[in-house]
Formats: sequence, structure tokens, C-alpha cells
Amino acid sequence: MIKYLANIDFVLWSLRGRPSSSKWSKYADKHPEDEQFIRALSVMSRLSFNKPEMKEDEKRGLYNSIIAQNGIGSKTTRKRVISIVSRVAAVVVCALFVGSAVWFGLRSYDHNKTEVADVRPLPLSSVEMPEQVTIISDNTAIAISTTLMARVECSSTGEIVVNGEQMAVNSSESFDLLVPKTFRATVTLADNTKIWLNENTKIRISSQSGTSARSVEIDGEGFFKVTHNPDDPFVVSGQEIAAVVKGTTFDICSSSNPNLRQYVVLIDGCVDVDMPTIGERVTLAPKQVLNYNNNSYMTTTADVSSYIGWREESIVINNNSIVEVIASLSDYYGIEASCANRVSKICCSGRLVLFDDINKTLEVLTSITPIRYEWRGKTLYVESN
Repeated sequence: MIKYLANIDFVLWSLRGRPSSSKWSKYADKHPEDEQFIRALSVMSRLSFNKPEMKEDEKRGLYNSIIAQNGIGSKTTRKRVISIVSRVAAVVVCALFVGSAVWFGLRSYDHNKTEVADVRPLPLSSVEMPEQVTIISDNTAIAISTTLMARVECSSTGEIVVNGEQMAVNSSESFDLLVPKTFRATVTLADNTKIWLNENTKIRISSQSGTSARSVEIDGEGFFKVTHNPDDPFVVSGQEIAAVVKGTTFDICSSSNPNLRQYVVLIDGCVDVDMPTIGERVTLAPKQVLNYNNNSYMTTTADVSSYIGWREESIVINNNSIVEVIASLSDYYGIEASCANRVSKICCSGRLVLFDDINKTLEVLTSITPIRYEWRGKTLYVESN
């Protein structure tokens, strides 16, 4: 339970705009380290006045939401909370979307879930970016344990598998995948379309069953290799531009960040770029780029490699031990691995390209570090030279 949410004065102070003359404002200035206070402010920041009267069912709905969110259990405390709702006499709209509440339940390197109220999702651009790659589905947020690139696979029957492990969420409903800075992810959809996501990218993927299976919304950058289906176009909706394809390979960057440019670059096939704000549609040919900015656009022929170089699957090593690197490779390739004790003293830095064949990746690693490896059955064993 967050104790401040059971304090009438605190709740009213928060709902009335947090006047600076209040004791709570002074408390906030003096105690910035109070984690419970910060969490309570975060909860209250997603509540706002909407109309002058609150119906009884609305009061009860708000009451139940606060109770469920914060573990308030005693009868006395419940009465105090319902009193708050009645005294405010205004409907309070709960914008409690998992994207902005996700940090409550996340712990480093663990599949921890955060349950939230059943509410309408925020626009993708408003979803708060977590510190780890995170899946949000069916009001549940799960931090994905990975030090590399998260590999997400969706099936037509609803399963979502991440790095070989089935998640406790499914793709029968739409879900969000959030990829923060320094992370990347790949997604394989039910129709075998593959998506590579750059860092600082959010994507909302439609249900992987039925007619909506071939549509996504993106805020950031993604590289798409779309499975061909002439009867069912694949639609990628960005923040100001959209790509409509039937089977092709292209890169789209469309971010809510005003400092980033928006563009679509076509590798092969054909793509239609829609610009709803100006009512234009442009068809690109291979190696063409459409740049969009301030309600205007320009198409040019360009070296596409300069746009898609980020897609190269690799691991950035920053003075990490070989044990950490091998653990990451084990996670990425889905294999068992073991290292000799002396290997833990060997560190390295650089960028290691991840080939489809793990042996090729290991050959590069052994060529630049004093280690050797061998396969013992299905287990990779690494030791120092």
C-alpha cells in the first residue's frame, strides 16, 4: 500500500494542482528521497477533474481502481478513500495505462509482471519508455531479460515467445513492444513478416489473428521484411507518415521526437507512402528515399546502406568479461554454455557481429581474445588458451 493515497489532505492537494503554499509542497522539497511519496505523486498525476458531478457508479469505479492499484485493504482505510471520492464531487478519469505505470513492477533481469486497471490505451507516443525492453499486453507489463537483442516470435494461436521462452501474455490482442536506448529487438509475426527495431522505438502490434494481423503502429525506427500477400496489404502507421505494402523490404523512421527526421527508404519491392496531413500518397521504387518534414516531402535516390546500417545484429561489449559475453550469446542463440573459472578474468571491448551460425560468431571472438571453445554435446564450453 502507498500510505499517502489514504491521506485525504494529500489527495485533495494533488487534485487541486499542488499549491506551493501547502505543507505537502514543502515536504516534497525537503524529502526528495521519499520513494513512497514520489510513487503517490505519480499515481495522482494520472488523475484529473473532468466534470462537476460524479455518479454513484463512477465513484465506485474510481474507488475500486484505487483499491486494486495500491493494495488498500482495511475497512477504515477504504472508508477514508470513498470519503475522498465523495468530497471531491468530480469524476476523476483514470489515465492509468501500463506504459506510464510500468516502472512500479520492473526489476532488473527478471520477467516481473505489473497488473494495471482495465483502461483504454494511451496513444503510442505517450507511452512512457521503460529502462528495459518491455512487452505490454492485456494490461500486463513484462520486462524482458536480455543483454542483447530481444527476439520476439508471435504465433497465429496467440503465443508470444521471447528468446525461446514463452511469455505469460499472448498476441490474440494487440500488444506494445518498447525498446529503450542501447537495446534492439526483432519481431517475427504470425505471417512470418520480420521486423527489426532500433533503440528508442515503440511499436504497437495488432492482434495476430483475423483481418487485422497485418498492421502495426510505430514511434521510432523499424526495418521491415514483409511476407508477400497481394490480397492483404501490410500497413505501418507512423506519427505523420504511413507505409502500405503487399510484400517488400523497407525501413521507416517516424518518431514523435521533433528532433528526428521522418523518412521511408525502400530496399526492394514497392511501397506506397501516405502523408495524411497533406493528403498525399507517393509510390517509391527500390533505392528511393522519401523524407518528410514540416508538411512537405522530397524523394531522392540514395545509398540505402547508410540508412539501414543500424540493423546489423551485434553486441556492444564495453570492458565486459568473457563470461558475460558468453552468457549473452547463450541468451541470444538459445543454447547452454559453461566457462572455466580463469575465463572470468578476461575482458574485452568492441562490437561483435552476431551471425546466424553461432560458430562463425565464436570464431571471430576467439580470434580477438585468448580463449578457445568446444562443443560437449549441445553445451558450449569455453576456456582460456
